[in-house]
Amino acid sequence: MSGQHWRMTVYDLGSGAACAVQERSFAFLYAERGEAVVAAGGKTEPVAPGEGAFAAAGDRITSTGNAWLYEIAPSSLPLRFDAGLSPVLSRIAIVDDGPHILRADRVESQAGAQTPAHRHRGPGIRRLEHGLLRAEVGDALDRISAAGAWFESGHETVIGTNISGGTNIFVRVMLLPAELAGGLSSFIPATPADAAMPRAVNLRLFGERPVG
Repeated sequence: MSGQHWRMTVYDLGSGAACAVQERSFAFLYAERGEAVVAAGGKTEPVAPGEGAFAAAGDRITSTGNAWLYEIAPSSLPLRFDAGLSPVLSRIAIVDDGPHILRADRVESQAGAQTPAHRHRGPGIRRLEHGLLRAEVGDALDRISAAGAWFESGHETVIGTNISGGTNIFVRVMLLPAELAGGLSSFIPATPADAAMPRAVNLRLFGERPVG
């Protein structure tokens, strides 16, 4: 099958644990609880709780609480079970040949908010930090609780509904065409009617990095 094949995984990195980003891989680190640190080239970058940072192959990562490590690796590399590193969700994603970016952001919605039916221009993993979400992805429906994760390939129609009675917050990492660099929207509504509906979310962009 043509195209680029990537393994997209989100891991828990527990308190006191350390790991390095795999060869030929790209990562985003989110400090869910406690502080995390990215060390590269003799320099260290602290990551405060609720903040995130990108890391490249060979960079070393540590956590004082619990960090979420989103790693985008060649599909030929196996899942990791290093000490203190626990896989939460992993999928193989296939994207077209050509340049791509890794984008990380934080999505917040209020009680009862529902997204229009849509998809995105690339695959990605989402993980719920706070709240309760009903995720309809293609023909599947999942009730996602805090710390739960889900995958969207970019091909299925998706509807997300905040059923928590309060605020929902999730952290999303997507592999997107490089032409969307600079924060350009990856959102594709399913119908003109969906395009006219409010999205009812607040987005915070952590950043983007080139892939490949």
